Amino acid sequence: MRMRTWASWLAGSAVTMLLAACGGGGGSSAPAAPAAGTTTPLTYTVKMSVTSGEVGVGRTITISALAVDSTGVDVSGNTTFNWTSTDNTVATVDASTTTPGSAVVKGVAPGTTAVQVVATVKSADNTTVQLPAQSATITVVPASALTYSLSIPNTSLSMSDGQQLPVAVSLVDSNGSDVSASVNSWAWSSSGTAVQVTASQNNATLKASNSSPTTAATASVSVSVTAPDGHTLGGVIAVTVQKNGAAAYRVVTTKGGREVNALQVFSSRPETFTSRVLRQDGQDVTADFDGAWTYTATSATLSASEAAGTHDATVRTSLANDKGPVQGSLTVTAVSSKLGERRSATLTVTENPAWALVSDNQDPMTLLLMPPIPVEVTARMKHLGDDAQYTACSNWAWSSTGPVSLSPSLLMLPNQVRATGTAAGDFTITATCTAVADNTPLKLVFYGTVR
Repeated sequence: MRMRTWASWLAGSAVTMLLAACGGGGGSSAPAAPAAGTTTPLTYTVKMSVTSGEVGVGRTITISALAVDSTGVDVSGNTTFNWTSTDNTVATVDASTTTPGSAVVKGVAPGTTAVQVVATVKSADNTTVQLPAQSATITVVPASALTYSLSIPNTSLSMSDGQQLPVAVSLVDSNGSDVSASVNSWAWSSSGTAVQVTASQNNATLKASNSSPTTAATASVSVSVTAPDGHTLGGVIAVTVQKNGAAAYRVVTTKGGREVNALQVFSSRPETFTSRVLRQDGQDVTADFDGAWTYTATSATLSASEAAGTHDATVRTSLANDKGPVQGSLTVTAVSSKLGERRSATLTVTENPAWALVSDNQDPMTLLLMPPIPVEVTARMKHLGDDAQYTACSNWAWSSTGPVSLSPSLLMLPNQVRATGTAAGDFTITATCTAVADNTPLKLVFYGTVR
C-alpha cells in the first residue's frame, strides 16, 4: 500500500514515542543528511489520538493511532496495530473499524483502565519492527453520568516554514454540546522547536519553523483540559512542517460559513456540513482535490453522502427514535491526483443526544436593517431524537452579541424571542436552559448577519 505523508492521514491526536532500539527518530527537527555513499536507517514512531479520556457504561469512544518514519512519512498502511485493554471488566476494545488504526472503546463498569496499542511496521525490505506500546488512561463513569471528550478536527496537520495557523479544539459533552467556555483549565505545549504555540483557552496559534530545503520536521502539540466532572482529558495534534518551499494543505469543515468540529444528528433531522481544502497561504484549492472524497464513520448507524457536484455532505443516523445517545467520529478524506496529496479532517458526531436544543431558523440568520423587521427565534427541545415540550427545560435565558436587540416573542413563550437588527454586522444569539429530568445544562447559539 502506498505510503503517504503522515500529516495527511486522519488519525486522532498524537503522542510522540520514538523507537529507542533504533536510536530515536522524528523529533522537532529534520534528521541530518547522510554522508556520501551512506544511507541513514529509518526509525519509527507510533502516535495515539488520546492520552486520557472518559466514557460512560454502555457507551463508546474512538481512539486512533498512526505510525510515521523519521522523515515524516506515514507508514500506517504498512503497519499492524494490536489494541488491548488492561482491564476488560472496565472497558473493552474493538478494532474492527473501517478506519485503519482506529479502535472503539466501550465502557463496561465504572473504574479506570489503560488502552494500549502495539504497532508493528513492515519496512521496504519486508523486515518488521515492533514499536513500544503506547497507552491512554480511560475512565469509565456510570451510564447516567454526563461525559466529556475532546474534539480535534485536524489531529494531524501539514504546515510550511513560517506559517502561522489558528487552531481550535472543543470540549464536547455526551449530548454533543460544546462546553469549552465553561472551563478555564486549558493547557497547551509543543514537543519541539518545529512548532511554537501561543494559546488562549481552547484556541491556539501554531507557528511552524523548518529551514531545511530537503527534509521535513515534526513536532507534537499537546492539549489538555479538566472537564466539569474533574476528569482530565488530553490529546495531541501531530504536525509535520514541510521542507522549505513545499506546499501544505488541510481540510476544513464548515457549517453556515463557520468552522465546526462537532455535530448533533437526530433520527428525523439530518445535519449538513461543507468540506474544503486550504493551502498554507489561505487559498481555497478544493478544486485541485479531484480524486475520491470519502466519509468514514466509526458508528454503524451513522452515514454521510455528498450532493452531486459539491462537497456538501448530509449526515444521517438510522437509530430509532428513543434510542441513544451514540457518540462517534466522522472522517472526511480528500484526495488529489493532480497534487499527489491526501488530507483528512474529523468531526465528533452525537446521534440522538439525550437532551438538546435545535433551531428551526435559517443558518446563518439574516436580519434586514432597512426596514428593521423583527424575526421570531425559536429554540426547540429534543429528547433521544423525539420532539419534546419546552416545559421539559427550566430557567430559560437569552443573550446576544453584536448589532441585535432581543424582545419577548409574540406568544410570550420562554423558548422564543424576537430579534431586531440595530446596525450592519455579525451577531450571535444564545439560548440556555436546564433539562428538568436530570439537570443537564443546554445551550444553543444562533449565528447571523444584519444587512
